[in-house]
Amino acid sequence: MAWFTELVGGNSVEWLLVSTLIALLAGLLSSWLTYRLVKRKEMLDKVTFDERSEKKERIRQEVIRWANPIFGSVISLHSKLNNILYHHGYLALSSDYEGNINTNWSISYDYFMNSSLFLFGQYFAWIRMFEEKLSFELFESQKEKDEFTKAIRSVSKALGSFPTKSYTCSGQDTQVFNLQQRAIGELFIVGDNGNRRCITYPEFLEKQDNWEFSRHLEPLRNLLERITPDTDCRWKRLEAVRMALVYLESQCRELLVLPKK
Repeated sequence: MAWFTELVGGNSVEWLLVSTLIALLAGLLSSWLTYRLVKRKEMLDKVTFDERSEKKERIRQEVIRWANPIFGSVISLHSKLNNILYHHGYLALSSDYEGNINTNWSISYDYFMNSSLFLFGQYFAWIRMFEEKLSFELFESQKEKDEFTKAIRSVSKALGSFPTKSYTCSGQDTQVFNLQQRAIGELFIVGDNGNRRCITYPEFLEKQDNWEFSRHLEPLRNLLERITPDTDCRWKRLEAVRMALVYLESQCRELLVLPKK
């Protein structure tokens, strides 16, 4: 600093003033830089917050789009299987049914068979659309995604696996294989890519007259027609499907943050 001392002529007062001025300028520069850094951090935090909020809303919309209709189709099919397996509904799946389950239960063979076919088809349709447009953002983790897809596969396997490993039986058995499930689901889907949906029950009844449509439902008809408890392997298969749906229902509830029963 000899050059600086010579510049100010060795005057201590001038030296003090210059030093003070330098310190003030350094302080102002430091404050300005700190202010800029704080503002930059606030801007980055705001951008990050906005991006997170946007992502959260996008995920919420995806959950509503997929999990809600899948959950609804699972609940409906689960309820139908309960009626078949535990409330003597299987009697109404015989073409010679004469309304002898309960005089106050006004179901017919045509209604019970058609509604059962429709609820299976509705489920296949939503699962098919979900698989085609699977969004990984829908899940918080890879584990959550794996659990959900595992639950879907468990329903498919319960319907189509052969030979079965989860139960033993000696009577008639019928499978609805994976590609048959997929074909039924695709037949139940209408609309373009931007607005696809499952057909309604009235639309389904109208399509029943179409041979190309109805022939794909034959595996399901064969599974349900004249099903009987105990010795019938198809009965065991439907029980396995119901249990798989219970598992899938629990996964839907977790995805939708719904209370468990």
